[in-house]
Amino acid sequence: MKKILLLSILPLLISLNAVADVGLPFGIKMVTLSSGETRHIKFNIHTGEAWWSKNTSWKKIQESEKLPNSTYEFNVVSTGKSWRTLRIDKLTGQSWKNNKGKWVSFAQ
Repeated sequence: MKKILLLSILPLLISLNAVADVGLPFGIKMVTLSSGETRHIKFNIHTGEAWWSKNTSWKKIQESEKLPNSTYEFNVVSTGKSWRTLRIDKLTGQSWKNNKGKWVSFAQ
């Protein structure tokens, strides 16, 4: 009886595991400033959306344009007293920097 029950739910368990791993769209990065404070970036690699936090409250980085779904990469660097987030669309090469809570596009 236990074998029949296990065999009947096995496909469900396998499909749940596969769905849980699809995409893995979110990531998070942190940098430390020269003052010892930290800045945090949470991002979605498929939509390009990103949020930053100084404490425990996320603030969306505002878009200058509507982004297509793609594959985005994010880098966060400390420049001493300040910090910068860079984003690149890995399919087109278009890139942006975070400037005062807004994405600013680099000229191609």
